Amino acid sequence: MPLDLYGSSSVNTEGNKATYSAGIELAAATMAANATDLVQIIGSATKIIKIQHIQITADATAAAAVDLYILKRTAANTGGTAVAITGIAHDSKDPAYTATVQYYTANPSALGAGQIIRLQSYALPVAGTTGYPFTPAVWNFGNRPSRCPTLRGVGESLVVNWGGQAINSGLAVWMDIEWTEEPLQ
Repeated sequence: MPLDLYGSSSVNTEGNKATYSAGIELAAATMAANATDLVQIIGSATKIIKIQHIQITADATAAAAVDLYILKRTAANTGGTAVAITGIAHDSKDPAYTATVQYYTANPSALGAGQIIRLQSYALPVAGTTGYPFTPAVWNFGNRPSRCPTLRGVGESLVVNWGGQAINSGLAVWMDIEWTEEPLQ
């Protein structure tokens, strides 16, 4: 193992996989009235996509509790109105990403088959207040001896789902998604 200038062994904790992120800001006006899938990351025909991190913060006109779901879909959604989101490579030397990231302004007419990976009740604080805890919902994957949600092919996706709940008045949602892309195996 190489030693640093002080004689200590060096350990690379950064990782060496091509890594990408997308930030999404949604307002009530751009979401379906009883939203199902809010955001979706779709697999690639040429790479294996591994979801590393999802973080969500939100607020609304009035405080409320909402349910958030993370689902892995093994069949594609159909219909609805999806808008592409532009991501960015963490290292400019990495190739362009091949996953598709999008949000829905109209619910898919048919949701693809899938299962819940994570779910959480989330407390929406009142917009513009500082006295209410503004705590993000955070899901980190791959930081234990377990696999990340892995997308193999364009028929698989990972979605952030609102569960068909009504969109709260004045709702604003901020979301970060981070993923890696690896060669097909």
